[in-house]
Amino acid sequence: MLDTKQTISRIKMGIEVFPPALLFKDKWDEVVIFLQELPIPPRRKKELIVEWTQYVGVTLTRDMVKEVLGLEADEV
Repeated sequence: MLDTKQTISRIKMGIEVFPPALLFKDKWDEVVIFLQELPIPPRRKKELIVEWTQYVGVTLTRDMVKEVLGLEADEV
């Protein structure tokens, strides 16, 4: 049986996962912490990084993915 966090994660699968306060270019450091703490697979975290960068107008870099995923960045 899914717990509440898992259910919410499955329902909210796009940019709406992010709290509105994090939807600004200058919030990257807070976005990193937010994504690291989400109980979702690394591949999904990478997808959310892509969605966030597109939404706020930032160029996605490999370093950004590594900052969130650490050693798992090379696997996704």
